[in-house]
Amino acid sequence: MFDLQLIQSFLQEREVPIAFQIWETTFENPSGRPIGKSSQRTIHVPPRPDSLYPSIQQLSLHGQTFVYFIYSADYHLTITFQSETHFRLQDLQVLYHLLYPLYSDYVVDNGQAKLNTIIESISDTTSSLDLDKVFSNILVNTLEVITNADYGTLWLHDSKSDRLVCKASEGYLLDGIWQMQFEIGEGPIGHSFQWGIPILIQDPTDMSKKGIRRISVENARLWDSTSDYVTTIKSVLAYPIFVDGKVECVMYLGQLRTENLLDEQDLWLLKVFTTQVGIAIRNARQFADIKELNHHLIKRDDIHSTLTNLSIRNMGAKKIVQELSRMIGQKLLFVDLMEHEWFPASQKIPHNIPFKELLKIAAERRGTNSYEIMKDGEVTHHLYPIRSGTVILGCLIINAQKPLSRLGQMAIEQGLSVLALELVQKQNISEFYYKNQRELFNSLIQTTDPTVRLQTASELGIQEDNQFATVVFQYTDYTDSQLLAAYVHRLIAQIKKNGAPYIQTIFGYQNKVIVLAALPTSSDCIQFEKQLNDILMESSSTKKFKLSGGMGSIYEGIHLIEKSYQEAQIALSNPASRQIRGRLVKYSDIGINRLFTNQNTEEISRFLVEIFEPLRMVDKTNQTLEKTLLTYFECNRSAVEAAQLLHVHINTLYQRLKKIEECLDLSFKNPEDVLRLQLACYLKESMGIG
Repeated sequence: MFDLQLIQSFLQEREVPIAFQIWETTFENPSGRPIGKSSQRTIHVPPRPDSLYPSIQQLSLHGQTFVYFIYSADYHLTITFQSETHFRLQDLQVLYHLLYPLYSDYVVDNGQAKLNTIIESISDTTSSLDLDKVFSNILVNTLEVITNADYGTLWLHDSKSDRLVCKASEGYLLDGIWQMQFEIGEGPIGHSFQWGIPILIQDPTDMSKKGIRRISVENARLWDSTSDYVTTIKSVLAYPIFVDGKVECVMYLGQLRTENLLDEQDLWLLKVFTTQVGIAIRNARQFADIKELNHHLIKRDDIHSTLTNLSIRNMGAKKIVQELSRMIGQKLLFVDLMEHEWFPASQKIPHNIPFKELLKIAAERRGTNSYEIMKDGEVTHHLYPIRSGTVILGCLIINAQKPLSRLGQMAIEQGLSVLALELVQKQNISEFYYKNQRELFNSLIQTTDPTVRLQTASELGIQEDNQFATVVFQYTDYTDSQLLAAYVHRLIAQIKKNGAPYIQTIFGYQNKVIVLAALPTSSDCIQFEKQLNDILMESSSTKKFKLSGGMGSIYEGIHLIEKSYQEAQIALSNPASRQIRGRLVKYSDIGINRLFTNQNTEEISRFLVEIFEPLRMVDKTNQTLEKTLLTYFECNRSAVEAAQLLHVHINTLYQRLKKIEECLDLSFKNPEDVLRLQLACYLKESMGIG
């Protein structure tokens, strides 16, 4: 506790004139105030010391003596004597300690005030959950706590540019601060962010000595084009703010106009303050995330409600796509991979990619819900598949130039589900239509009543006077019935598109597609067959299903449609057609094979075993006898030609033929035996049996 009488007694013992006055000078009151005197006489304000060092100074001026006791940069005491007096250093040191309680009281009071300011600032900073407001509050309250700083900025890392940018500012600043961007490691701000350590610089010219990289010329120019960044700043303090153990931003304080330098005490105060600031930022960010999530959930419900409402009202896929485009603010291309259509029709499919290629892209299994469409090594579009189970129904395509927002992605996800439902519903309607067409077609080919036949043909849309041919397609080697239904649906759409002028009716049933075509001229027949063969050739590359096609003969009149249909069935089911892939099998082309269409395959196999098994038993090494027999009949029993094809002497060929006769107990001179052998060779070669 300060004791004025004790000082007076000490001065009397030293025979010092008692007339004196004590002045207190603080950061808050730099002009000073009198706090104690030995008489009622008023003494004028003493001059300020020229320097803060040394801590004890004495000055005689105009018949007065001034003794300065400097306890800190923010606090010093001055004793003014009315006469010139010279003190010994020992006496001044005693006075220094006798006056120290005044400094102690100041430190306690000032510390308590700053602590209250910190508490109030922390309360104010953490009271807001708005992230931008939190950033602003941080700086306002920091400058309340760190009184030596007269401006402050807050720098946040921008992941896109990988630079630190200004998010908030308070105090004396120029407009250029908002354009400044610091690289990680650049200047005190970048250095503090990179290493996660606070930086106190009381002499900016010493930055390089601390290992801090100088700021760029551009940033220095933006600070103030008329002055040097280094010389205009007296002291700076950069402090990293941690959120969940990671540096999120850097607080930067500077002294331009205030008198006292930023010091270690300011550093300590910031340490106390920024710990709570990190919590405030985390809370505000979590609140912002929750708020954004809630906003997105509300928007998602709105999106779902809007799209579902369109679907319930049977507005169709086109209207849904239009609404989706409006929601995301970008043009969308909708491709129906079941019907081979797209919308808007005026918009082209990117790079003219064929439907088959789009289907291939969309069918790939990846971890993301979108696929990239590339050209010349660059991503030009994003493709979003529309799925139902294992089936690809269609896709949405969007330009990759403008990234989708989170809400846009949410709208696309919702839209894909609604569009899938729309396309499945459309497929179900088509299947119902096909069922009705199949029943009418069966009635047409089964009825013997001409009146009923004409009426049924009219319901199917079949012209009465025309030349008709029936084609039957069949998928085999399938395991996924849902995928099979999709393939049948796509095949119908493709046939409709390619052969539209000729088709009278078309429908699917289980693994088959039945087509009735009107082909009035031979050129129409050639063109139609070519189109169907193109489809079969294209499908031959798929490994999931095998597609075969059989075509009946062309007949005039609706009463012969049934005959053409039966012929198409025979052409399709004939064993020889199973060996043909990528080509339509016509009834008129199967020739003698039609005799075996309805025969038991096991019986044919047993017949072939009777011919070829004895030859194999005799010649177990390389089946020379079997090969000789097949080649002999292939050359129409020309021994010379057969020997040439087998690369053997003609006598060797005769020896083999003799051995075949002996092995099978028959003769090449017997017409019945020759017919038997020729038929066996034909069945083996043409039907792939045996």
